[in-house]
Amino acid sequence: MKSIKFMILSLAICSFAWAAPQNPILKAMEGELNRSIQNLVMEGQERPYFLSYRVTDQTYITVEASLGAITQSDESRSRRLSVDLRVGSYELDNSGVKKSRWEYDEEERKYSNMQVSIDDDTIGLKHNLWLATDYGYKKAVEDFSKKRRDIALNPEEERPADFSDETPVVFVGDEIKVSVDRAEWEERVKRYSALFAEYEDITISRVRFDVQAKTAYFVSSEGSKIQDGDALYSIEIEASTRSEDGMPLRDYRRFYSYDGIWDEERIKTEITEMAKGLITIKEAEACESYAGPVLIAAPASGAFVSAVLAPLLKADKKRWKDEEGLQNKVGERVILPSISVYDDPTINTYKGQTLVGYYRFDDQGVAAQRVNLISRGVLRNFLLSRSPVKGFDKSNGHSRDGVKIGNLILESSTPQFFSRLKSRLITECKMQGKPYGLLVTSVRLPESRAGRSVIIHISGAEDGGAGPVLGGLQPVEVYKVYTDGRQEPLRGVQVLSSSPLATLGKIIALGNDPGTWSTSFGTGSVVAPSILLSELEIRKTSQGMRTLPILSPPGE
Repeated sequence: MKSIKFMILSLAICSFAWAAPQNPILKAMEGELNRSIQNLVMEGQERPYFLSYRVTDQTYITVEASLGAITQSDESRSRRLSVDLRVGSYELDNSGVKKSRWEYDEEERKYSNMQVSIDDDTIGLKHNLWLATDYGYKKAVEDFSKKRRDIALNPEEERPADFSDETPVVFVGDEIKVSVDRAEWEERVKRYSALFAEYEDITISRVRFDVQAKTAYFVSSEGSKIQDGDALYSIEIEASTRSEDGMPLRDYRRFYSYDGIWDEERIKTEITEMAKGLITIKEAEACESYAGPVLIAAPASGAFVSAVLAPLLKADKKRWKDEEGLQNKVGERVILPSISVYDDPTINTYKGQTLVGYYRFDDQGVAAQRVNLISRGVLRNFLLSRSPVKGFDKSNGHSRDGVKIGNLILESSTPQFFSRLKSRLITECKMQGKPYGLLVTSVRLPESRAGRSVIIHISGAEDGGAGPVLGGLQPVEVYKVYTDGRQEPLRGVQVLSSSPLATLGKIIALGNDPGTWSTSFGTGSVVAPSILLSELEIRKTSQGMRTLPILSPPGE
């Protein structure tokens, strides 16, 4: 059938030339920032040494359908204000004060991510800036006093600076506005979702179309002024079923685009493959305890890298005090010598594949940068914000609601064909005396917005189970690969956790087939080829089963 391609939207962009009148939002932010940095002080207290404002204007458009019927169709817009105010100095300021979960008051919740008017009402915005700055200053003075007392009682021998001094950036780019024909998309999403109706065994299904458009405005007392934006479009497909013993099984796929163009036949094919795959898994044998070789095919391998390696590459001084990591291994080999890893948020494609981790500037006004993290197996660097850590005193532009990956790319100097990796899987099984190895071809990876977990739940099923498991990775399609080459599907797989460093040490080969896996919230992408491990420990998911529906599905 001839491939049908379509454009999903008309994109209206208002460009701002350098000589053009200044945007009223930026003008109001600059005016209030200058007033505050010059005049804000309490008697006997220090003035702020740093102040920044960030206003994020976001538009969300969503169309969702199930079995040919619309379940959601709406558009929303919001603006949020965040203030970073610091007293003290770059070496020692009010940041990072320890507090219990009960110490967050209502005002802190209100002002930490304050909702402001979506109109270009500069009077209202200035009022919000004034209130948030006043609260931020008083809180900063209180926290700074507490922090100095804590340090006096518990001095640290080596203490990195609290904030890095960075070169100011001035960039006034585009203000992004989107317009989508929702009625047209309702028809398309209804048509796609109706394909699941052909599969009686699929109990729950949905297809969702999303647009996220964002313009960010940033000013700082250091002289930075940024206006920048982008739009990201996605199609999300989700379906679930149950095995005869009541185990819930679920699959999920999402496709991203910057230009709003997809191959319609590909979307239909993905829906059909998902439904058939779940039905195959439904009839499969339940997992049993296993420890042995595992081959994770691309792009599922990207989810593995995101769960196991990515968190170790984020420089976070709070976590480094309490968790096992790579902080003391700079200059040492931490992975197979043929492997190199870098993060590059300045690109939006890799060998024709869309990457969603593209951005120009991070939340702290630092330009995005490519960072070479691991070179030929040796750790060289970390993803850094403006919070220095031991040995690294400058940001490399990776602060986005915490330190996050942009586009994390794993490459091998000795890539192998997938057929060769499969042969090596069988060889490894024979060497270890195992009757079979495991091939993982599809996964899900639930992820918090903070993206900070290293050891969380893994299951091949829909809900959580007990016990520590690896990284949140949820195998969906898994096969036993016997030493004679036979394959049998498997369900209910749960991967038990071991030390992330030990898990990385079990990687023995990589493929030549890089695939792209993107985070659930569209904040980053991981590019990785198929990965062969000498061992992972597997068990059957420990979640409780549910009985199947008593009646068959209703007909038309």
